[in-house]
Amino acid sequence: MQSRRVAVVCAGLCALLISAGCGGGGESPAKKGADGSVGAERTETGKSAAVDTTPVTLTLFPSVGIEDKDMNNLIIQPVRKKYPHITIEMIKPGKGTMIQDLVTAGQPPDLLYTWNGGLPTFQAFDLLYDIAPLTQKAGIDLSRFEPVVLDAIKVLSAKGELYALPFAVNFNALYYNKDIFDKFGVAYPKDGLTWEDTLELAKKLSRSDGGVQYRGLDPEAVSRLSKPFGLTYVDYKSEKAAINKEEWKRVYELARSIYAIPGNQPASFLNANAKPAFLKDKNLAMLATINLFNLALEEATKEGLNWDVAQYPSNKDKPNVYGHVDANVIAITKTSKYKEAAMQVLEVVTSDEVQLLSAKTTARLSSLKNPEMKKQLGADLPFLKGKRLESIFKSAPVPAPAYSQFEDSTTNQIVLKSFEDYFNGKDLNSSLREAEEKMNKHIGESKTK
Repeated sequence: MQSRRVAVVCAGLCALLISAGCGGGGESPAKKGADGSVGAERTETGKSAAVDTTPVTLTLFPSVGIEDKDMNNLIIQPVRKKYPHITIEMIKPGKGTMIQDLVTAGQPPDLLYTWNGGLPTFQAFDLLYDIAPLTQKAGIDLSRFEPVVLDAIKVLSAKGELYALPFAVNFNALYYNKDIFDKFGVAYPKDGLTWEDTLELAKKLSRSDGGVQYRGLDPEAVSRLSKPFGLTYVDYKSEKAAINKEEWKRVYELARSIYAIPGNQPASFLNANAKPAFLKDKNLAMLATINLFNLALEEATKEGLNWDVAQYPSNKDKPNVYGHVDANVIAITKTSKYKEAAMQVLEVVTSDEVQLLSAKTTARLSSLKNPEMKKQLGADLPFLKGKRLESIFKSAPVPAPAYSQFEDSTTNQIVLKSFEDYFNGKDLNSSLREAEEKMNKHIGESKTK
């Protein structure tokens, strides 16, 4: 049973890696020093915290994408500057270095870089550890963080345990190609649009011109539209499919209304990726998705993409909501022998100094309440100059649901196929019921094999 459960969790982790675009490869964990004993150091809050200056190497496993330069500039170097005795070694997931490989080899990492929805994957390996006592000992003031972001981590706990600290938070926005709007004489999207408003814009922009088929709008898959309702595929507690609900019917209906616009249907629902159409092909007028302020958008801007950003469209009954909390988090594993040093890493990367550096140089949204983080978002990135960044902050996320370890690439494909069937004419109730049955069968097989 345990070996199969590991396989199930690995499937879920692979799904997370695919969606995050993580690279393969990696190095084996290094031999560590230090014995976890303590000295004394002053923290940001002014309290005395324990420090041991014996050299120690901590291994960090990233299950979601982070560029090497960002890992170096925002985590490795800041930690080395404040705590020279700590070295961080990143173990990228790949052949022989997936989390199950590290656990099986008796070399689980000290730190996990993941997102709140990815924590159940590591919970199934019994790697999660309540760091609340360590944060108190280190003098880390949890009131500095947005409560809804901390709650996205605590939702997995039975007694309010804190399994990680947030490093950054994703936002949702409506990105649009100004050249396509100009080409067809359509006014740029305003803030405060509902999905119905956005659909009307998309109808004006979905047309063929000069041998090029332009699409008006892509919400980047059905699942993205479910986030404002706090929906999941699988119920965390019951471990049963949670797809056959009224809210999911609304999501399917909204997605169909978008893709049914003449000329706006993607080539495939099962392997859809709208980002290249927007960034490279430049034939998608509007893309509603999460934070795109990354290297790909920077390069696309240099190559002539004339874009801007507007507030994410809202459901009429959920104004100014763009999804649920989607945070990149860092956790200390239960198996780490160097939890004190690992907590020093968390102390550094969640400091105002590093969080402000992250906001300015990578346009990552901080989970800290400090208003300066939003004011300085992307301040050091030339390709964001003059963009309507203030539009992003007009919406906020709803509380995050608890994700299940069984929410994996298979359940995702079941949902995509179910929607495709519905789009092509199958009854909505039948589509959702069949998806529920397939999902429960998959979960049952995953538990028993």
